[in-house]
Amino acid sequence: MKHLVLISLVVACSSRSEKLSDKAKDIEIHQVKPAQCRVMGKVEGKNQQGSKELALNDALNQAADKGANGLFVNQEVPNGNQISVFATAYDCD
Repeated sequence: MKHLVLISLVVACSSRSEKLSDKAKDIEIHQVKPAQCRVMGKVEGKNQQGSKELALNDALNQAADKGANGLFVNQEVPNGNQISVFATAYDCD
């Protein structure tokens, strides 16, 4: 039983960023830093298995939590099995 609880905890923590939230689905990913938008903050998406897509989902979810509707990826940093996506969240209304 103790192992089942530990496995469930690990799965719950590692799958936190796999699903894109409903608000994050509407965020536009900009290829160039948007000039006429307000910066909402910096975000860092991470994935322990090295998936760039899941790290980006994590960053998008964080941006959505800040009320952003735009995201610019500043840098992707692989580190062993982990990858981090450093991005800036924007409000582009």
